[in-house]
Amino acid sequence: MEKASMKSSDLNNSGRRAALGLIGGGVLATLLAACSRESTPAPAAAGAAPAAPAAAAAAKVARIAPLQAFNFLTLAQLSGGIESSVQAAGGSVVWKPPFPAYVPTAEALRGGAIDIGSGSATSFLTASTADKDLVVFAAEKSSGKDQGIVATGASGIRTVADLVGKKIAVNKGGTGEYLLRLALARHDIPVEKVTVVYLGPTDASTAFAQGHVDAWAVWEQFFAAGQAEPGARVVVYGGDIGSLNRNVHVTTRAFAQAHPDLVKAVYEALRKEAEAVQATPGRVADLNEKQGVPKAVADIIRQVPPSTVVPADDALLREFQEIADFYAKHGLTAQPIDVKGTTVDVATT
Repeated sequence: MEKASMKSSDLNNSGRRAALGLIGGGVLATLLAACSRESTPAPAAAGAAPAAPAAAAAAKVARIAPLQAFNFLTLAQLSGGIESSVQAAGGSVVWKPPFPAYVPTAEALRGGAIDIGSGSATSFLTASTADKDLVVFAAEKSSGKDQGIVATGASGIRTVADLVGKKIAVNKGGTGEYLLRLALARHDIPVEKVTVVYLGPTDASTAFAQGHVDAWAVWEQFFAAGQAEPGARVVVYGGDIGSLNRNVHVTTRAFAQAHPDLVKAVYEALRKEAEAVQATPGRVADLNEKQGVPKAVADIIRQVPPSTVVPADDALLREFQEIADFYAKHGLTAQPIDVKGTTVDVATT
């Protein structure tokens, strides 16, 4: 397998592909800006020192940082559901600026800057090989229509078999690489038959829009943004290949032990938010559009069945084990991932 790496600064602008790049870049720039606006807290007073982790814990404060891509944590923030639930448990919430991905979220959790954040199950498990300080307390279970592989119109790709000999953008070790490897494995295609291009979602969007990659394995709003590009088509949905990747909500083991009531309060707020979305399925798309996401992208999101929120119970742990086994089998981790102790089931406490 040829493993390529690219940066948007390496891409040449020319003709029609340059125009598509502006469209793609604009979609993602708007998306990221829209996701950031509501999540940025008011600036601290001049001269004020940041609260120390121990002080925050003693005061029963939950410091929460959402992802830039909308999920139920973002929705529960905007609706006020998390504040209400945590306050009813005798605590309070401090919102921190959103993170673009799980890796910086995990760093902030380990560093004591935040208490709760989000990521994908795949990224969480990959990072969990380093330590066991972080635990999942809730997961978003989707239909599998919110993730998959999307191809450019010019690529001629229509099926997984057509990926052979093509360049596919993925995020290394995370959802994108998992989806690509899973699709290839389900169709008995050696990974060496494709060219894997490691890119984060923003650079991947530019590469995809400008035709520098043929396909993109990606998730949620980014998946919708890829589909919105002229001529793009879905090659396969995550649900079609048995993807077990979920949005997961993560806290530190120390915070879960010190404040199980606050963690449970956040879980309950997430669960209620999911129920509200089930009752009004277009709510997620409406929120995206309200925050400035292009209508074409929002309309694609509107077609995705809403997810549910489930506890980090034994069933989720079994899914984690299956992902871990897949990663080990396909050499995506240097050593097998030990999933024991990576979850805490606050729903039963």
